[in-house]
Amino acid sequence: MRLTATMRQLADNRAEMVAATRFFRNPKVTAAEIVATAAARTAVAAAGRHVLLVEDTSEINFEGKAGRKRGLGRVGNGSDVGLFVHPAIAVDAADGTLLGLAGATLWRRHKAKAEDYQAQPIETKESHRWIATARTARAALAETPLATVVADREADIYELFARLPEAGPDGLHTHLLVRCHHDRALAGQGRKRPRLHDTVAAWPEAGRIGFDLDARPGRPARHVTLAVRFGSVRLRQPATGADPKDPRDLTLNLVEVREIDPPPGQTPILWRLYTSHAVTTLDEAAAVVELYRRRWTVEQVFRTLKSRGIAIEDSFIADGDALENLAATALIAAIRVMQCVHARGQAGALIPATRVFRPADMPVLKALVRSLEGKTLKQKNPFPHETLAWATWVIARLGGWKGYASERPPGPITMHNGFERFDAIAQGFALAQL
Repeated sequence: MRLTATMRQLADNRAEMVAATRFFRNPKVTAAEIVATAAARTAVAAAGRHVLLVEDTSEINFEGKAGRKRGLGRVGNGSDVGLFVHPAIAVDAADGTLLGLAGATLWRRHKAKAEDYQAQPIETKESHRWIATARTARAALAETPLATVVADREADIYELFARLPEAGPDGLHTHLLVRCHHDRALAGQGRKRPRLHDTVAAWPEAGRIGFDLDARPGRPARHVTLAVRFGSVRLRQPATGADPKDPRDLTLNLVEVREIDPPPGQTPILWRLYTSHAVTTLDEAAAVVELYRRRWTVEQVFRTLKSRGIAIEDSFIADGDALENLAATALIAAIRVMQCVHARGQAGALIPATRVFRPADMPVLKALVRSLEGKTLKQKNPFPHETLAWATWVIARLGGWKGYASERPPGPITMHNGFERFDAIAQGFALAQL
């Protein structure tokens, strides 16, 4: 379980390095198959739950090693070389635990947008990934009765709203929760069409909610108080690029939360959230906001993938196809790290360790618990035996966390470092059994 994308760290010698590189370059190995294998494992953990399928896109930039690469495309700035990853990450809606990867689209951009890009059908656009990835991920979770696709403003796409929410004949329901980006024209009578933002601003305030906003780069942690408005809106199909198979208009519920009295110098929170979930009370509106807040999970995965240990952009693999396969594998590794970060408390005490660890890892973890525990109660592993929280305590201790409740909880870097040590110990343990 070596959570790195750097071949020199992944392999112990040149022979292993060559073998790993050949694996990723093998034409029979595809990113789609790697993702599908991970999704099958996630489906087991997601069975019977309300699952959030959190979608987002990140670029993997290899410009720093451009001279060593071939077969890549251009990333966001139009000049650097790299590729894109667009996962759908399964998150438990009830407790926020990360269940695994449910689907992903990986691609390389080889051409610029055509002049008539907006008029083209969505199936020919990169933005179709929001629909295609969600559908693939939903199909993989065949035993999940309720799924909600959660996405940020880039997914404010009419075709997504028209095609995604559904109540399947097999009893599997799919909802959506997408942050608004466009000030859309609404369906209505008369020559002057109402606009979304003005319409929502005229709604009465339904009440206020508050929560602690976690710190992020460029934004300190703070408590926020938010005014809540909610209602339904009837969106009009855009004229440009309209598909006649889609409805001319559709109705969604919308929840707006606007921060009251933000600190000086801080951008106030303003979220307008489309959803197909029913919203008729302040409590239901607050529940929608809480589901949207779980979207941050995918941002944490991307940070782990690139700058918090996995270091995908440091890979020396040259071939574009092989890099796509490596990126799919590294995405799964980053999710494993974040699964442990999310399971470090009581939520993980209800999850079996085998969600992340192999059965063969259990004897190693048990031995490590005995060696890492101190003599006092505060230095004991406090979690039920063989749960994910119990195993995560071991990984965090190996990563440098001291185990005291007064310490800052272990984060992605600590977990990644712990996994590196655990891998070496597990190898030694296996050799000792020979």
